[in-house]
Amino acid sequence: MTKQRINYIFLIVAGLFINITIMKSQTADWVHLHEGNRYFKNGNYTNAETSYRKALKENSKNGRALFNLGDTYLAQNNPHDAMKMYQEAANSEDNKIFKAMAYHNMGYIYHKNNQYKEAIEYYKEALRNNPKDNETRYNLALCQKQKTEQDSIKNNKQNEQQQDEKEESEETNNESNSGQDNTEEKNEISEENAQQLLNLAKRAEQQTREKLNKQQLQPIRKIYNKNW
Repeated sequence: MTKQRINYIFLIVAGLFINITIMKSQTADWVHLHEGNRYFKNGNYTNAETSYRKALKENSKNGRALFNLGDTYLAQNNPHDAMKMYQEAANSEDNKIFKAMAYHNMGYIYHKNNQYKEAIEYYKEALRNNPKDNETRYNLALCQKQKTEQDSIKNNKQNEQQQDEKEESEETNNESNSGQDNTEEKNEISEENAQQLLNLAKRAEQQTREKLNKQQLQPIRKIYNKNW
C-alpha cells in the first residue's frame, strides 16, 4: 500500500515537473514575441527582428512571430524575406482570420510591385479565409482596376508602336519615290506629322493620368496588433 502510494505521489510530482517544463518552453517564445513587439512599436526594427528570431528559435511554428518578422522585413524594405515569412505564417496557422492577414500582405507586396495578376490571386485566397474583410475587398477591387488599366496601356503602346513603324515606313517610301521638295512643301505640316503630334499629346495626357491615379489610390497593408 505504501509502495503504491509512493509510486502515485512520484507520478504526480513527475507529471507536474513535465507540465511546468512544457509551459516554460511554450511561454518562452511569447516572452520574446512581446519584447519584439515593443521594439517594433518604437521603430527599432533591428532589435525587433532579433527578438522575433529568438521566439522562432523556441517555437519555429509560432505564426505570430513569423508574421511579425515579416512586418519587420517589410518595414526595412526587404519584401523578398517578408514574403517568405508571411507564407510560413499562413502555413503554420489554423486560424482562418490570421491566415487571411498573411495572404493579404503577400498580395500587398505583389500589388506595390505592380504585379497585379499575382496580387489578385493572393487577395482572393485571403477572402476565401475571411470573406468579410473589407480592406482585402478594397485592395482586390483596386488591383483589378489597375490591372485593367495596365492591360489597356500595354495594348495602346503596342498599337502606337505599330502605327509609328507604319508611318516611318511610309515616309521612307515617299522620300525615296519623290524628288527634292520645294520650299512650300517643306514648311507644310503633313497629315502624318500632325497625327504623330496628336499621339504624343495623348501619351503625355495618359502618363499624367496614371501619375495622379497612383498618388490618389494606394493599397492597404495589414499590421498585426502589437499592443501586447
